[in-house]
Amino acid sequence: MNKVKRLSGGAFLLMAFATLNASADPGHDWTYSGEHGPDHWGEISKDFRLCESGRAESPINIEGARKAPADMPRLKINYRPLPIDVTNTGHAVQFNAALGTDSISLGDRPYQLVQFHFHAPGEERFAGKVSVMDAHFVHHSDDDRLLVLAVQFRIGEQPNPVIQALLDRIPHEKGAEFKANGVMINPLDLLPANPGYYTYSGSLTTPPCSEGVTWIEFKEPVAITQQQFDAMARFYHGNQRPAQPLNGRDVWEVN
Repeated sequence: MNKVKRLSGGAFLLMAFATLNASADPGHDWTYSGEHGPDHWGEISKDFRLCESGRAESPINIEGARKAPADMPRLKINYRPLPIDVTNTGHAVQFNAALGTDSISLGDRPYQLVQFHFHAPGEERFAGKVSVMDAHFVHHSDDDRLLVLAVQFRIGEQPNPVIQALLDRIPHEKGAEFKANGVMINPLDLLPANPGYYTYSGSLTTPPCSEGVTWIEFKEPVAITQQQFDAMARFYHGNQRPAQPLNGRDVWEVN
């Protein structure tokens, strides 16, 4: 069954968690430019103060990473196909995962996939360089920890099947959701073949900018076509938070 719906008040609050705004008041609007842009997020609400005063914020510029010790917990991924459930949040294109179906683990701690969404240009910087677009896979553990996998995109010749499946189903109305239970996508198709990554402790990249988030940044980008990127960017382009100071944090490289 295919359907587009406008989110109700209760559904909006649930979506607020899924868009990384777990403690934000949806009445406090924020943007990526102007008087409500990133330089002013901390002024919009007391709930957003970490956006200005935080010392472990994301995204960052990744360089000078140290080799991870052998006893550092490693990532394991167990994604399976999911039915289409895509939302135009007003800040990004977001895919909502069916609860209880997909998970990853970091060492012996399992995490549930909640959603993934897109930023163009990509928010992560690698030695000062930025990708055309990225995807953030947001995960939640039973003990209320957050972990985000970040995947960068590059322009290539082959279309990405997940991006293609989403493109014709993204609602144009902000706050609307489209479901297609008969159409399945596999999040694995958005991940690179090379499992190497960087990891560090950071924050949400949107208000309330809460810290204590484990970030895993895949090294290798995934290819999409210019046509796919152009179509995604027509929805959102410029939803990128500036790079934040590292403030002495360790960045680890895992091969």
